[in-house]
Amino acid sequence: MTNDRKLASKIIDTVGGKENISNVTHCMTRLRFVLKDEGLASDDALNAIPEVISVVRAGGQVQLVIGPTVDKVYDAVCKEGGFDAQKAIDENLDAPKLPFKERFAPKRIGNLILDAVSGSIAPILPIFCIAGIFRMFTILLGPEGAGLLSEESNMYQLFTLVGDAAYYFLPVFGAYAAAKKFKTSPVLALMTAVIMIHPSMLAIVEEGAPFDVYGIPMTLVNYTQSVLPIILIVWVQSYVEGLIKKFCPDMLRILVIPVGTMLIMLPLALCVFGPAVSFVMGIIANIIIWLGANAGPLCGLVVGATWNLVIATGMHVPILTAMMPGWLEVGYDAVCTPGTTVVVYVTFAVALAYGIRAKGKANRQLGWTTLATYALGRVSEPIIYVILLRDKKALAWSMIGGAAGGLVCGLLNARIFIFSGVGFPWMNVIKFSQDIVPGAIGCFIGFAVTFALCMVFGFDNREATEKDAEDAMEA
Repeated sequence: MTNDRKLASKIIDTVGGKENISNVTHCMTRLRFVLKDEGLASDDALNAIPEVISVVRAGGQVQLVIGPTVDKVYDAVCKEGGFDAQKAIDENLDAPKLPFKERFAPKRIGNLILDAVSGSIAPILPIFCIAGIFRMFTILLGPEGAGLLSEESNMYQLFTLVGDAAYYFLPVFGAYAAAKKFKTSPVLALMTAVIMIHPSMLAIVEEGAPFDVYGIPMTLVNYTQSVLPIILIVWVQSYVEGLIKKFCPDMLRILVIPVGTMLIMLPLALCVFGPAVSFVMGIIANIIIWLGANAGPLCGLVVGATWNLVIATGMHVPILTAMMPGWLEVGYDAVCTPGTTVVVYVTFAVALAYGIRAKGKANRQLGWTTLATYALGRVSEPIIYVILLRDKKALAWSMIGGAAGGLVCGLLNARIFIFSGVGFPWMNVIKFSQDIVPGAIGCFIGFAVTFALCMVFGFDNREATEKDAEDAMEA
């Protein structure tokens, strides 16, 4: 008997046997049972099954959160129980509809944001895996590693192209996934994304000359390798498209809906909501730069706490670029890059703890996979997008650990004398050069605090939508 069939048999027995099952369906992450007697299904026994991330009772169903392998488990359950297999249903089909004020109440804003981000990132997880693995190959086999591939070799260039393409076109992948999440046109979302990263648009941004959309000044932003701006834009598109559909005559829908949506979204995307994300992160960038000039230890604290979020928006390059001339002039940096180096070990600690502590086989596999690509290929984005932006506890522990390590570096006056990356993450502490001891202490504190918090308090281990559904039921 295969592992999936063994798991299916155990689940069927734990919910009261196949005779107790009236119907079973599944969505993107959950098995959904309609039982004749829900009392025969023990939540404790179901939660004790390693592959079951959590148990949710809602809409007259007992729902088992399995994760991305739910389709395989569902097929096995149908075979074991003799049920007719059905197509996957809408993830939020049974989510309660709340009034506008309740849906956007302050206490739920954080969950709504996390739901939007995680729901838009989950479908494109393979992209991060592909990019991380291929980048890892180029580092391990290329001139920086074993030297088996030269930079001129076709294999090295091909693998580099795959890794770079995944991140360069990240807004495109994000647009498609966000369109599915917000139930709007994927084609229109993709169109907006490709406009934002079109070579001509990038040339406009590079030139730096004023540009406007319908007379509205456009903020010059390079959106390549970013995903958060397009998620916000597609969310707005879902309302714009819905409004046009509501009032558009049937005979004009084929023309008015796509064209009208695009006409409205161009200024909203390029002049309002896209730049809004950059503006918010720009504020953080300015705070970091100001702290770097006026309050060294506090800068380490802020950098350590926020740097992974800064990377997620692509603002790390402008920050480092703005501060680089000062570092080169004095020959070292004691305010910003020590904190960024601490974050290397903090991120490493999160992935390691997730591989050990996360509940459910699928979650633990994500931890080990992202850990491998980070340890061997120094690619942090998979951990940021796959774990930190999908699990608010993981994000909180990493921010606390990063803040602690960054603050220690600031208090001990750790300085960095070498401004280029050094090999694998565990070698990055060498960047502290003469200040190896205070730098190593800061990195150790960041790693230890993060790892301890993760291991003691654990993770959410589920999509944010599950928590949102529970909050909605309570409301």
